[in-house]
Amino acid sequence: MDTAFQRFMAELPMQQDLSDVQSLLTRELDYYGFRLFAYLSFVPGENMDKVLALTTYPSTWVKSYCSNRYDRLDPVIARAVSTTLPFTWSIRAGRSGLTQRQRRFFDDADDHGIRHGFTIPIHDRNGKTASLTVATSGERSEIESRIEIHQHALHLIAIYLHAWIRRTQPTSERGLRPMLTHREIACVQWAARGKSAADIAQILRIKPRTVVFHIENAKQKFGVATLQQAIAHALTYDIIFV
Repeated sequence: MDTAFQRFMAELPMQQDLSDVQSLLTRELDYYGFRLFAYLSFVPGENMDKVLALTTYPSTWVKSYCSNRYDRLDPVIARAVSTTLPFTWSIRAGRSGLTQRQRRFFDDADDHGIRHGFTIPIHDRNGKTASLTVATSGERSEIESRIEIHQHALHLIAIYLHAWIRRTQPTSERGLRPMLTHREIACVQWAARGKSAADIAQILRIKPRTVVFHIENAKQKFGVATLQQAIAHALTYDIIFV
């Protein structure tokens, strides 16, 4: 695990409010070379005034996005709602067949320097969707090369950020907490800290295949397909901690 993410993980629990978290996130993502980012938490289809947002996008773009209700035709939002897998995107690709309003959206984003990006979706058990997006006004190859190097750290940052927000921001209900065994909790906790199955086996003095067995059981109890999703759910339910 790299030093920047370790620092982020250590400092996140000490932040007092969303503005502090945005400052921390700005510093950490800038370290990886991403100066433009947007974290969104929303219920698909609801009014934009109910969206929780942390962003370094230009204020003029944020104002234009909200006033024009671009969320209703934003292909990045649509894909984040429909998938659990991180993805890259470019507003300069795939323009054939667009409506006039969609073309206006793409041109507006381009004018504000939001041209290429990488988005990590997170799906909430209460029907919310969250996403962390990093973007660039530069060349697509530039951001893709950075993503290739740092995508694992970005995925973990998104998970830990969302878990902090879920724990500290008001919510109407938390849902039923899945019952994990002590071994399942320990394996997921160490995995959240960047440890491999071999590392966890050595720490817990069990076999690597036993670690995999416990993690698979945890994934099944959460009803998810990947370890990253299991970590996100465990953080959200306060079963493990940052």
